[in-house]
Amino acid sequence: MPDRMWSLAEFRFDEAIEAAEVYLDSGTGLELMARDEAIAFAHERGANLVASGPPAGEAAPSCDVAKVSLPLRWERVPLDEPAADERLWFEAPCGRRDVLVGNGHTFVGRMAAWCPHEGVGYNVSRAEMGAMSEEARYFVAGFLAGNEPGYPAEADGETDEADLAAWRAATARFRRTGSWYGRWGTCQVCGCVLLPDTADDRCHEHSSAG
Repeated sequence: MPDRMWSLAEFRFDEAIEAAEVYLDSGTGLELMARDEAIAFAHERGANLVASGPPAGEAAPSCDVAKVSLPLRWERVPLDEPAADERLWFEAPCGRRDVLVGNGHTFVGRMAAWCPHEGVGYNVSRAEMGAMSEEARYFVAGFLAGNEPGYPAEADGETDEADLAAWRAATARFRRTGSWYGRWGTCQVCGCVLLPDTADDRCHEHSSAG
């Protein structure tokens, strides 16, 4: 599953598929064939050869036979914004109750919130939230679990034990704070490499809270 929505500019079909060979199910199962042969197969059926996703570095991408209309355009779906669910309330930094409404789509762990008092939306992290309803607590727990960055892996797919232990510690703290800085940093006292969920300049051992 991709970690982002693809742009229409990344859509590839027919000759725009930059590969000499492709994988295509021509009715007898998935098989490797020349791209031009696959295009001809699709055109004979009044359709086009469509790559199943943007180029991912593979020598032979998987493709489908599908109709393509020009100019390219996205499907149109009516936009129906759901109403704020008052059960998802939490105590905001201002001391009043605001409501969680979804994903902030900014930094990892940031949630979209709505202030009914001022009529404005904003983004909030778990660490900025005070008391909350039971429904909001479950919402936050599920949201942060789904936002956890994946574990580090080497080019061969293996993961170093020290990296894995650091990832576990970082994601555990992320589920408590909702913050993920995602940049390299080192402790100004002992020089250790800081976990990516913090923007502090000291490690847990040498922080005032450690």
